[in-house]
Amino acid sequence: MSVVPPSEGGAPGYPAPPSYPASGGGYPPLPGYPVGGPFVGMQMGPAPGVVYAGFWWRVLGYVVDSLVLFVVEAPVTILLLYLPALQFYEAFYQAHPVVPGQQAPVPSLPSDLTGRFLLIGLLGALISALYYGGLVAWQGRTVGQRVVGARVVRVEDGGRLPPGRAFARASIFWGAGVIGVVPLPGLGLVGLLILIIGLLWVAWDQRKQGLHDKLGRSVVVRAAPVFPGYA
Repeated sequence: MSVVPPSEGGAPGYPAPPSYPASGGGYPPLPGYPVGGPFVGMQMGPAPGVVYAGFWWRVLGYVVDSLVLFVVEAPVTILLLYLPALQFYEAFYQAHPVVPGQQAPVPSLPSDLTGRFLLIGLLGALISALYYGGLVAWQGRTVGQRVVGARVVRVEDGGRLPPGRAFARASIFWGAGVIGVVPLPGLGLVGLLILIIGLLWVAWDQRKQGLHDKLGRSVVVRAAPVFPGYA
């Protein structure tokens, strides 16, 4: 057994510590972890102290955002569209009662109600643009992102998105509303499908970017979790 001399910085009379291979040679890696430790070679986030917001955090944020928009838009939609349409159908079927054994008549909406459908669709698109674009440009996040502790930042330096990029990023939301009011069969379904695929893209993207994040050249981040025993 070797003894550490005082000149080498050790306490006299104590045995020298065993030497371990610096590269881990001779010792098999822990199962499930890359060689060199569990965090070597893994990109935990775009910068120290932050990580990419995961898919389920993003989903929870979108649920909160959808509830906020519903509370804002529902009163206008009900008063301007649903109640007048309900009154129209009620008056029509009172004047044209359904005869048993015959096909019920299908009324055509009057032009004023058709115009209201267009107005409500465009109004919803405007609200979505201001919400998803304006809030991100002004505050860096929506209400739902604030609830889950997330923030939208520029991909190149982590700064706040400028208005142009924020509204371009939001186009997947307000664009679907605009497409939905175009009177072409199936076009509204196409807009909805683009929106769903754009949001689901987060699930398999390396940096958790949806198509709207790529369009705005942005990422959504959260504060890195702090584990017990680590600063």
